[in-house]
Amino acid sequence: MADFALDMGYADKKGKVLPPFVFDANDRAHRMARLDALFFQLYGLDEAELKYVLSTFPIVREKDEKQFGSYRTETLILGYFARLKTGVLSHENLLKNLESDECHEYARH
Repeated sequence: MADFALDMGYADKKGKVLPPFVFDANDRAHRMARLDALFFQLYGLDEAELKYVLSTFPIVREKDEKQFGSYRTETLILGYFARLKTGVLSHENLLKNLESDECHEYARH
C-alpha cells in the first residue's frame, strides 16, 4: 500500500508515506452509529425494535453512562436513524444538533 500512497502523493515533504488517518474516537463513534442506523433500517426495524435491540447491550450502556453520563451509543444511533427517515445520512446535521433536545429526546424514551 505504501507504493500506492506514494503514487497518490500521500507523503510528507521528505517523501515518507503518511499514516492513512489520525484516529479519532469521536469520529469513529459517529461512523459506527451511522452504519448501525443504516443496518437497522435495511433490516426493516422500527424505532421500538431498534430500542429493544440496543437494550440488550447492558455493558455498552454502562460504559457509555460512566464515560459520557448517558447512553451515547443509543442517542447517536437513534439520531442517525431518524435522519435516515428524512433521507439524510450526513453526520454534520446531527453534530450541529447533538446537544439539542431533539437528539436527546431519544435517550429519554
